Amino acid sequence: MTYHHGNLRHVLLDAAAEAIEEQGLAALSLRALARKVGVSHGAPARHFPDKAALLTALATEALDRFRAAMREAGEAGDTALERYRAIGSCYVRFAIENPAYFHIVGRPEFYSAGDEEFSRGYQEFFETMRQAAAAARLESEAQELDPQTFLIATWSLAHGLATLWLDGTLEDRVGPVDIEAIAGRAFDVLLAGGQVDAAATGTPTGPSAMALRSRESGRSRTT
Repeated sequence: MTYHHGNLRHVLLDAAAEAIEEQGLAALSLRALARKVGVSHGAPARHFPDKAALLTALATEALDRFRAAMREAGEAGDTALERYRAIGSCYVRFAIENPAYFHIVGRPEFYSAGDEEFSRGYQEFFETMRQAAAAARLESEAQELDPQTFLIATWSLAHGLATLWLDGTLEDRVGPVDIEAIAGRAFDVLLAGGQVDAAATGTPTGPSAMALRSRESGRSRTT
C-alpha cells in the first residue's frame, strides 16, 4: 500500500542505514527501500535519481554526524591531550554504534566523492581531527613526529581499532574485549611517545602521561 511521508528523504536515508547494517552495501536497492518504507517504487526518485545519489547523501550525513559527535567529545577535558584522547575514543564508539555510517564513508566506489556537499562535509570532518591533533601533538611526548605523521598515526589507530571490532577480528582472535578502554589505553601510549612502564603493564610514562593519570586520580577522589 502506497502512502506519503512528510519527510520521505530522511525516511529513506534512515531506512538505507538500517538496510546496510542488515544486508551490506552491495545488496541495497531503491526498489527494496521503497517497499521497506511503504511508498511506490518511483517515489524515491523524487529525492534520489539513483543508488549512488542516495549513498552520497547518506555518506554526507554520516560525516556530519561523525563530526558533531567528535566536536562534542572534544569539549571535555582541560588540556588538548585530554580532548584529543576523548575524540579518539569517540571515533571508535561512533563507528561501533553506527556501523552503516562508518562503512559508507570508507567505500567511495558506491557514491560520488566529488559531490559538493560531500566534499564540504569531508573537509570539515578532516579539519576537526587535524586541528585537535595539532594541538595535542604540542602537549604530547611524540613531538618528534611531524604534524601530518602524528595525525595519520592517531587516525589510523582509531580507525583500525573500529574496523577490527566491526569485522569480528578482535573477538575471533583475542576474545571479548572492552574496545573503548583499549582505545583509550592505546591513545595514552601513542601520546606518551610509545613509552611504557618496564613492568610491561601498558601504562605509558613521561610527563604528559603522568599528567593525565594525575588528573584522572584527582577526579576519582572527588567522586
